[in-house]
Amino acid sequence: MSMQDELILIDQLEDQLIDNPDASTKKELYDTSLDETFQKKLNARAEQIANQNNGVDNENDAQGRSIANNYLFLVTKTHLAYEYRDYRSLDTELSEWFAFNDFSLLGGLQRNLENYDLEKKYLDISDIEMVERCISDVDLYNGKSLGLILYFAFGKYGECKDKEEQMHSIKANCKALFELGLFEKLTLMLQSFIDERIKIDVKNDFHEDLPIETESGYFKALTLFYFIINVILDEKNISNWRKLRKSLAKSDIISDFVRFIEHWKWNQNRTYKARYLFMIVWKLILIEMGDSTHISKVNDFLFDMHGIVNKRGKDIPTNKLTCSPLDYFTFREDLTDRFPLYKDDEIKMLPKKDVYEFSALKEALEENNKSIDNEYQYFMSMNSHSNSLSNLLENPRPNKSHTILSQLPAQTVHIATPVPSPPSAPSDFMSGGEKIRKLYQTNQGMPFIYPKTNEAEVPYAIKEASDILKNSVYESYSNKQLWNERQKFMIQERGFVNEYDEGKSYQFNEFDYNDELFEKYPEKEDEIHSLLRVESFYKKNLSRFHSLILILIETMKSNRLDYNLNFAEWELNPESSYFNNGKNVDRESKTKIDFVLMQQLEVLNIKEITLKATSSIIFLLLKWFKTNHVLKYYYFSSILFDDQYFNVLFEYMTRAFNNSDLQEFYNNKDGTDELDNVAEYEILINQNQLMNPQIKLPRFEFFNNCLKTSPQDYKYEFINKSLILKLPNEIDANNISNITIQRVNENFCFILINLLNITNKILIKNLTQRIFTLNELKPTEIFKIILLNYDNKFINKPILKILKKLIPYQGRKWKSINMDLISKVYLNCRLSLRDNWLSGKDLENDFNNSFDQEIALRALLQFYNIKNYPLQMASLGYQISTEDIPNLILDGNLESYDV
Repeated sequence: MSMQDELILIDQLEDQLIDNPDASTKKELYDTSLDETFQKKLNARAEQIANQNNGVDNENDAQGRSIANNYLFLVTKTHLAYEYRDYRSLDTELSEWFAFNDFSLLGGLQRNLENYDLEKKYLDISDIEMVERCISDVDLYNGKSLGLILYFAFGKYGECKDKEEQMHSIKANCKALFELGLFEKLTLMLQSFIDERIKIDVKNDFHEDLPIETESGYFKALTLFYFIINVILDEKNISNWRKLRKSLAKSDIISDFVRFIEHWKWNQNRTYKARYLFMIVWKLILIEMGDSTHISKVNDFLFDMHGIVNKRGKDIPTNKLTCSPLDYFTFREDLTDRFPLYKDDEIKMLPKKDVYEFSALKEALEENNKSIDNEYQYFMSMNSHSNSLSNLLENPRPNKSHTILSQLPAQTVHIATPVPSPPSAPSDFMSGGEKIRKLYQTNQGMPFIYPKTNEAEVPYAIKEASDILKNSVYESYSNKQLWNERQKFMIQERGFVNEYDEGKSYQFNEFDYNDELFEKYPEKEDEIHSLLRVESFYKKNLSRFHSLILILIETMKSNRLDYNLNFAEWELNPESSYFNNGKNVDRESKTKIDFVLMQQLEVLNIKEITLKATSSIIFLLLKWFKTNHVLKYYYFSSILFDDQYFNVLFEYMTRAFNNSDLQEFYNNKDGTDELDNVAEYEILINQNQLMNPQIKLPRFEFFNNCLKTSPQDYKYEFINKSLILKLPNEIDANNISNITIQRVNENFCFILINLLNITNKILIKNLTQRIFTLNELKPTEIFKIILLNYDNKFINKPILKILKKLIPYQGRKWKSINMDLISKVYLNCRLSLRDNWLSGKDLENDFNNSFDQEIALRALLQFYNIKNYPLQMASLGYQISTEDIPNLILDGNLESYDV
């Protein structure tokens, strides 16, 4: 078969898939993806070509060649076996609480109870009675009582044989301590300590470390507090969980911890244990507000309460495309511009929206509210003369306002008055010259004269598109909240009503949540509690968010990953240690050296665990603020953006994925070792913070120190030695070689997913200034490395969402080179009916309006926060003006109402 015949067969295959698919092909495309269908067809066609080339003389040879030909199209996919959860197993969370030096503050981890210096009367009675008496006498400065209770909370490890038995005892004993009322006493002790230390630091000019006895008592109280909340969180007992939530809501200790963290920012003191405060705040958010599963339940409750259609396959099929009201009305504007004679009477059948409810305007607008015209004006920035600052947030972009399309001339020829085609003349291309390519564009904002008949006013395709969009309009819960608040901002902006005065505000706010919801929805107690808890937390800590985020971002900066893991791995393993190669070094010196190396490694591990907690705090707060009110989420994300989150993130990610300190040295290059001739790119994807094993130090581990079971011949491994391409693979029916990566750094996976999701949430829709800021850091290369080498839905999803926002602002050359990324976005991200993310964006307008959009958002956020939280904003320097607003409504008649 000639090369030309083979190309014809491939062209026929493309036609069968894209232009004219038959019934069987359509079914395959529906059941699988385009990529998989194309691969199957390509394999079948390759086998057909091979059989035709080889004939049937040698069946075995033909079959062998066919199989070999199939493997020419084999694709390798690497899957990362990691499942994201809000927190890991209980034993992991408890063990990660401790550093080796902490054991000295606990009085040492003695093996039995008698080693505690206790009064004899405590030893003559049973454990529970002993614990009850200690709880009644417990005090932050009473080391004896705290020591006994701590030993009890640790599962009385002196009587345990193994880790499993100790974990069982920890769960039972911590539950018993909770039921005996220790948690409430610990809460009061810690709150008193925080108040006392803040007063002392404010009074003194310089800050001394806590006395060793006070520091020990403070750390013991924190440890007991942490153990109890983790056991209740892991147990998932509804009764205990609700009891704990009520206790925490009543004391509001999470706000005290946030206040203490802010105080530590300006009065740093190592004995205040800031790292442990981060870990406690993370777990308190999970308990008081809820985890990811609980957020979904709260969202479902809010959708039902506000009549929002659920997109998660409950009310709308997952494969159905939708569009926003603004997208629909923009299409309608384009339609009337293009076809001025078109009238859609059925448009008035759409449900109305009561835009204004206060009495002075209700009658004046009642008639308009009966039709969609009022909706149209509302979503299209009310009218052409409206110049509200908030219009920049959700600005309609019809074709006539597009920078390029508006510059095109109006059509001079249309279908109603055709002219003959120009005479054909030979071009330079026909005589061997360069082919001249011409681009023809019509002005989509100018009328298109179409012959009107009794059957149709517009082409059928246009009518069909209008019907499809009309039936696919979807208004999300977030957009409904945003437009509701934007409307109030516009009223205040024009001076119609003083929205800052609750007594004079005529607008009912359906998004204000209070205790009345418990009576109205008694079966949704947990969901309502979470909503109210988020509201109270935001209200009390609004003025502290900036300091809090500064501190949380600092934990990312401190993860510099500048410690060379090669040296530690060589020295800690006996077979490669310098002192075991014929050197006469005494055992004591070797022990000291190992201890120093382990302490340096422990610092790296602790920094990673701290970032794990701080990234979770940011991510959970962003999700909960968005659930409660979208402007809370916008405000929190704006602080992150202002504090240079993007710059810090990509410095950290660059160090994590391209860092010689995380890679093994290859000095021989003699080809004797399979690792000697590994390409630089292979080293980069195999040896990084993600692929390297998590740092584990058995001698410093909590349970090993409790049970004295530290292994003596432990093999230390800090750098990955298993190349991805050398891992076992499985070839599926589509000739795809699937490699599964089982060994990864789970802590870094957790951190990476959190940081990527935070990045996506900071990139708010229609705020292009943030996109331009991120684009300047050139993040697409590192995203591409992650996407192509570590296939994991939890990592891929936020990256693809980020890329969808970045791709429109990349150059043509980048798009042509990275069509694989563009295809991944199309195949894995949810699309809308009017998606113009790849083409059709008005780039010039976006660039010119980017700063204005950010300013408009800040004005709306300032209005929302001052209106709802004046005391907190006053502490930040914002106050409400007391000047009288002129009354524009005279004698009940609306004289001027230009919105």
